Amino acid sequence: MQTSMRIDSNNRDTLARIAERDYGGASLDETVARLAFEHESFTALARLSDDELQDYQDEQQGLAESDMGTSE
Repeated sequence: MQTSMRIDSNNRDTLARIAERDYGGASLDETVARLAFEHESFTALARLSDDELQDYQDEQQGLAESDMGTSE
């Protein structure tokens, strides 16, 4: 389902620049979805206790250091 919303043209232009620059020319709809996901992710991280945040960072570091081959 789709809907429309009214936003200031400056905000629309900013969103279009973000879509082009950061998301490879994604649609404005996809850009809004990505920005909302990022916002919710950062908000969730901000709620973590120091210990939970350290656990998260340790897990991310372990994933970054792992050798995950890709199948062709």
